[in-house]
Amino acid sequence: MNRIILAGFDGTNNTAKLITEQTDAPCRKLLLPNDKARSVALLMSEIQRQETGCVVLLGQKPRIKNKIAIERCAVINGEKLCTPLDVTVSSQLIRNSGYAAYISENCGTSYCNHIYGTCLENGINCIFLHVPYMKNINSLEDICKVIEDFVNGVAGIPCAL
Repeated sequence: MNRIILAGFDGTNNTAKLITEQTDAPCRKLLLPNDKARSVALLMSEIQRQETGCVVLLGQKPRIKNKIAIERCAVINGEKLCTPLDVTVSSQLIRNSGYAAYISENCGTSYCNHIYGTCLENGINCIFLHVPYMKNINSLEDICKVIEDFVNGVAGIPCAL
């Protein structure tokens, strides 16, 4: 499983950071700085350092509560780029862990979209999961377990690559 990178954005009381740090998922974990150029450089360096099979990116999304948004696409320079991973199977994997999930077409317009789009543009097998803010989850432990289950199951998700 060390071929999988779980990357979340750093920050104070950031759910993505806390999940990345606290999940017991058998993967390489990486905290990305809240700086577009630095986060891309760090992630690309880690991908090149060791053979990587998949990158699971985590970010926060306002207005969701106790559910995970599976981002299908990012937009870079006006071009819509979509994950090679089957998002329907990804959604089912999360639901099988007892958590609500939905497929989203809006990865945002800043950091999340930028890192995701850059990965997709470079042909990296990746998927972006938006998690709720801390105030919008019932249990950090529960969502950490869901992400752990997702990382454990990601190798079984059909992929177009």
